[in-house]
Amino acid sequence: MIKIRIFIQNYLFYLKFHHVKLLVVDDNPINQKLLLYSLKKEFDIELANNGLEAVNILADNSFDVVLMDLMMPVMDGAEATLRIRESDRHRNKYIPIILLTTNDLENDRLRCMESGADDYLIKPVNITNLIDTIDYHIKQKQEMY
Repeated sequence: MIKIRIFIQNYLFYLKFHHVKLLVVDDNPINQKLLLYSLKKEFDIELANNGLEAVNILADNSFDVVLMDLMMPVMDGAEATLRIRESDRHRNKYIPIILLTTNDLENDRLRCMESGADDYLIKPVNITNLIDTIDYHIKQKQEMY
């Protein structure tokens, strides 16, 4: 009976996020693999290596949530978020953006929120907390539309 209950709980969890598309943006291949491995059962995931790649991918593709590192070469997460928010206004399509940072400094938090990010989490990220945060922002987005 316990195995059936666990199976049902896992299946319901799977259905909750089935077909939710995440864009994971990080310049570190190890971080990409960790997030991909941790989230691939629940979400459809595409990877980008920097903010500029993310902006270009989002110009032609639709995602439910963006997880993005704050500190990256080429274009960092804050600048990419600003550009994505500008394109959101033109397309009338809001995408929740969660920035990830290794620094728990006040200016990093402020920079994340001023850029238009919906949330930020400190690395290393607790996967349960990350999934709860994604779930929260998906629900918020659904209430908007």
